[in-house]
Amino acid sequence: MENQSYRLAVAPMMDWTDRHCRYLHRQFSKRALLYTEMVTAAAVIHGPRARLLAFDPAERPLALQLGGSDP
Repeated sequence: MENQSYRLAVAPMMDWTDRHCRYLHRQFSKRALLYTEMVTAAAVIHGPRARLLAFDPAERPLALQLGGSDP
């Protein structure tokens, strides 16, 4: 990701900041930094990876919020 300062960053919220919500937020500002919902590392490894990591290029700039407790 480029080193930019963003005037607006939308905080990630579980069960809320899905692709549809991020699309709506992107309509407010093209320069806002958006975040995905938190995705656990175990879910990415063992779950429906394509669905969990899916995004539309129009959502960029977008940051993935990855969590876990098993290094």
